[in-house]
Amino acid sequence: MGLSTSLNTAVSGLNATQIGIGVVSQNVANAGTAGYVRRVVSTSDSLAGLTISTQTTQVQRLLDKIVQHQLWQESAGAAYTSTRADMLASVDKLYGAPGSSTALDTIYNGFTSALQAFQNDPSSYSLRTSVLDSATQLASRLNTLSNGVQSLRSEAEAGISAGVTKINDLLNALTTVNARIVGSPNDPALANLKDQRDLILSDLSQYMDIKTSEDARGSVSVVTGGGTQLFDGRPAVVFSFDARSGLTPDDQWSSNPAQRGVGTITMSTPTGGSLDAIANRTFRSGEIAALIEMRDTTLVQAQAQLDEIAAQLASALSDREIAGTAVTAGAATGFEVDLTGLQAGNKVTLDYAVTPGGATQRFTFVRVDSAASLPLPASAGGDANNRVIGIDFSGGPASVAAQMQTALGAGFTVSNTGSVLRIVDDGAAGTRDVKALTARPTATTLSSVGGSAELPFFVDGGANGAAFTGSYDNGSQTLGFAGRIQLNQALVADRSKLVTYEPTTAQGDTTRPKLLLDRLTNSQRAVTNRLGLDGSTATTSVTVSGLVQRVVSTQGQAVEAAKRLDEGQQVALAAVQSRFQQTAQVSIDQEMSTLIELQNAYAANARIISTVKEMMDVLMRV
Repeated sequence: MGLSTSLNTAVSGLNATQIGIGVVSQNVANAGTAGYVRRVVSTSDSLAGLTISTQTTQVQRLLDKIVQHQLWQESAGAAYTSTRADMLASVDKLYGAPGSSTALDTIYNGFTSALQAFQNDPSSYSLRTSVLDSATQLASRLNTLSNGVQSLRSEAEAGISAGVTKINDLLNALTTVNARIVGSPNDPALANLKDQRDLILSDLSQYMDIKTSEDARGSVSVVTGGGTQLFDGRPAVVFSFDARSGLTPDDQWSSNPAQRGVGTITMSTPTGGSLDAIANRTFRSGEIAALIEMRDTTLVQAQAQLDEIAAQLASALSDREIAGTAVTAGAATGFEVDLTGLQAGNKVTLDYAVTPGGATQRFTFVRVDSAASLPLPASAGGDANNRVIGIDFSGGPASVAAQMQTALGAGFTVSNTGSVLRIVDDGAAGTRDVKALTARPTATTLSSVGGSAELPFFVDGGANGAAFTGSYDNGSQTLGFAGRIQLNQALVADRSKLVTYEPTTAQGDTTRPKLLLDRLTNSQRAVTNRLGLDGSTATTSVTVSGLVQRVVSTQGQAVEAAKRLDEGQQVALAAVQSRFQQTAQVSIDQEMSTLIELQNAYAANARIISTVKEMMDVLMRV
């Protein structure tokens, strides 16, 4: 090997070593920088004729792309679970710790305790006042909880809006960085640009689940977990969100724009097309998916549970139960009941059994005063054992009987005599046997109707203090009722009505006080399947007291389940982060070891250059 060849080799090695030292220095300087990926210098030997030299190829980033893609998926999952856990924790805080002074169950128990003491001494003015005060506190607490749930829904709405804006910003930033990477493949700052791009993608994965791929030019392509193209050198879609403010229980999401009361996410393509991203489940993980779920499902269900408590609380104290009178028609047997006093939302129930040995089943007929209110919404509840059917009363008793006959079909005969409804079976053995027919009108005054002690104890503050009947005309009266329930102010004006319901009722009479307590603590109430109590989707029977306890318990279970799910997801994310960092993270010890190797190589190459110089000096002196 000639001296010039040795000199060239040493110089190229020296240059490569200098670049390596610079990269080590950069690694050490950025050891704590978020998103920075460790670099190494990739070198190769070059042979040109008889000349061998070291040729630097490029600075490479050290990372496992498979693990990186998994990291982004786990990041989306962690953002989803943490967002849900945080919002459910806010709901839990809103309800209060069970047993605490402001908790719903505590305030409800205070009301029933006041009723318990009141029935023992109905003539006591102070006990009457205590009942009204505790009832006011309970209604106020339900109002507060309802408003709090809607505030959380509005918070989720604002979060979705901010998230959509952020996604568009990230896709635009990705366009700029990606173009520089593709346009300048030999740019010395290429590694830094790829770090920037990965940071953008990492931020994007917080909002939605993404999958990426990279072509030969280094250009990245991004799709959602469901396969929707987001980016291919430039944004494939632009997201928009028509945010609404001050959400109420009536404001719910629908694929029908005319019925939708909340914002929806629209994806617009460069060609002018558009698509509803929520209807098409574009967001399946990440922060936005969690916010959509909370706004449109979880918090809507929480509102439904509060509304059911309020509705059952009001109707339990105001609804009369008029049992049908047994009748026969030849071999057919059944019952008849007077529907006088039935109002919109009030129910007529038919209980029957298929013999022999059949379980009792039910038809629940709900009065509506306009055919436009039919069919009843899904919130009316019902299942295979309790079919809930709306009946239009605007056409008179004969029309009511005809509609019920159509709903019941063969096996029953429905007729009427004025306002008296009669339903009998077919009289055949081994078919359907009518067990009971019951009308449930609402008491709308504090005075007795037909000797009954029921009263409109709680009323609808949003309807000028009208009695709660559960009407479905012009929308469901139950929807949002927790935010409107109030104590009947007529009771505040005349506390004696807590006891007296007829002119002859004595001030110490216990009939009405006992009815109030019994209706809340002992009477079974049908609870609709939309509540999802304990994960159940069937209509169940429970006391009002039991309903309150189950709602509080279900809410606590949901919070704990969300917390456990988030903890598990965070562990999974941490495990993937650890695997990713094993390759990509800068280790100071490792960099110092590499630096020693480079320093030795630098010294060796410098020694060669020095030796060549000495030999050249000797030759020049010959």
